[in-house]
Amino acid sequence: MAVEKALQSGPGTPAGVPDPSRRPRAAWVVAWLMCTLIAGATVPTPVYPLYAHELGLTPLLVTAVFSTYALGTLCTLLLFGGLSDRIGRRPILLAALCLGLLSCALFAVSPTLPGILGGRLLCGFAVGLSSGAATAYLGELLADRRKAALVASATNMAGLGIGPMLSGVLVQYGPGPMLLPYLALAALLLPGFTVLALPETVVRAAGPVPLRPQRLRIPAEHRSAFAYSALAALGPFATLGLFAALAGTFLRDGLHITNHLMVGVAPGTAFTAAALAQVWGSRVAPRTGVIAGMAVLPAGLVSVVAAIPAVSLTLFLVGAAVSGGAAGFAFRSGLALLSANARPDQAGQLVSGYFTSAYLGLSLPVVGTGLLLGATTLLDTAAVFTAAVTAIALLCIVPVARARG
Repeated sequence: MAVEKALQSGPGTPAGVPDPSRRPRAAWVVAWLMCTLIAGATVPTPVYPLYAHELGLTPLLVTAVFSTYALGTLCTLLLFGGLSDRIGRRPILLAALCLGLLSCALFAVSPTLPGILGGRLLCGFAVGLSSGAATAYLGELLADRRKAALVASATNMAGLGIGPMLSGVLVQYGPGPMLLPYLALAALLLPGFTVLALPETVVRAAGPVPLRPQRLRIPAEHRSAFAYSALAALGPFATLGLFAALAGTFLRDGLHITNHLMVGVAPGTAFTAAALAQVWGSRVAPRTGVIAGMAVLPAGLVSVVAAIPAVSLTLFLVGAAVSGGAAGFAFRSGLALLSANARPDQAGQLVSGYFTSAYLGLSLPVVGTGLLLGATTLLDTAAVFTAAVTAIALLCIVPVARARG
C-alpha cells in the first residue's frame, strides 16, 4: 500500500519500540488529535452564510476564505513535511495543537475578513504540520502498517465530516453562533495535550535542522502513471471542497433552505460517506477502485444539479452521499495505485505530489466556481462544475482502463 510505504522510517532514527501495552492508548491519542485538528477545516462551513451576511462577502470571497486553508496546508507540507523525522513526533504535534488553538481564538475574537482569513491560514498550518507527523506516528505505534494507513486515512475524512455537523448544531441552536463552534472545537482539542505523555519514537537528529522548501520530484518512470493517478486526487477533492465551501449557497439560493444545521449536514454527509468508502475500499483492487470511484463521482454531482430545479433536499443529500463516497473511494485507490510498484525511497515523493494535487483540487476549482457564481446562475454553475469533473473523470478512467489490459 502507498501509505504503508510512506509510513516507513525517514531520516530520523527510531527511539525504540514503545511498551506494547501503551501502543493502543497512544494511538488513540494521536488519532483523536488528528481528527480534531482536521475538523477545524470544516467547522466554519455552517458559519460562512453568517459571515457572508454580516461582512457582505460574495461567493467568490467565501471560496477564497475557504481556500486559504489549502494554501496554508500546502506551504507547511512543502516546508516542514519531514521535520518530525528529525526532531521527533511529539514536538511537531504539540506545535500543531497550539496552532489549532490559535486558529480557534482568532476566529472567536475577530469575526472580520482579516480575522477569518488568518484563522483559516493558521488552521492550514496546523493540519499541514500534523498530517505527516501523526501518520508516521501511527505507523510506529501500530504493528500493522496496513491498519495504521487505514486509521490515518479514515480519521482524516471522519474529522472533516464531524466538523460541519457539530458546528451546524451549535450555529442553529446555540447562543453566539459565530463564537460557540470555535469554543467547542478548542475544548475538543485540549485533550490533545496528553501527547506530552506519549513515548517518543524518533531520536532528534544531530546538528542544525535545515528549513527549506522541499522540491516535488516525480521519478521519470512514474510520470505517466502520476499524470492520470493525480486526477483521482484532483477531481474528488474539488468535489468535497465544493460541499465544504458552498453548501450554504446551494441550500439558500437553490433550495431556499436557511437552516444552519442542514448547511452542516450536507458536507458532513459527503465527508462521512468518503470515510466509510475508504474503509470498504481497502478490500478492492486499486485499479478497480479508481475506475469505479471516478465513474460514480459525476453521477453524484448530476443528482446535486437535478436537486436545484426540483428544489429537492433529498436529491441534494443523495448527491452529497454518492459523490462523497465515490470521492473517498477514488482518492484512496488512486494513492494505492500510484505507488504500488514504487520503491520505498520513491514513495514519499509520489505521496507528496499526490497530496499536492488533492489540495490544488481543494482550492483552485472551488475558487473558480465562486467566480462563476458571480457571472451566471447557480444551476449553470453547478452544471459547469459537473461537466468539468466529468471530463477529469474520463481523463483518469481511460488510461487506467487501458493499462489494465
